[in-house]
Amino acid sequence: MTAITPAQQLNEHFTRIYTRFQPSITRLVTREVRGGNVHLAEDLTADAFYRAWLDLHKCQATSDGQMFNWLAAIARRTVGAYYRTRKNVAEIATDTGHWQYANRAMNPGAGYYTPAATGFRTAPIGRPGDSDPDMDEALRRARQTGGAR
Repeated sequence: MTAITPAQQLNEHFTRIYTRFQPSITRLVTREVRGGNVHLAEDLTADAFYRAWLDLHKCQATSDGQMFNWLAAIARRTVGAYYRTRKNVAEIATDTGHWQYANRAMNPGAGYYTPAATGFRTAPIGRPGDSDPDMDEALRRARQTGGAR
């Protein structure tokens, strides 16, 4: 007679839990998923049961009602985590070459640099006598030689 290991007992316990609660947890997740996407609900249900399997040794449920509530909480957290991560990576494509963007007046401030009104003033660039003669000579040589020294 072979002895059943604790890991085998845990796996058999999880198998009983999965066969008993999988349909009801799938229905719960399907109600939570936006748009009633059945495929997404199945994926999230599988993820919820995977998380439950990882934490099954921590479960202290003694009745079917407590077990369902524990699994439902994991399933709801799984759905919430999915939408939370999806919200942070959502991208909206914009085709700026589309006809609706053509020949429109630009919004004020768009298309050119508008400095912030901080009161800080910078020196104008390009006045005669403002440049460094040594730097001008170095730039002239670089242009003549194509950048080679």
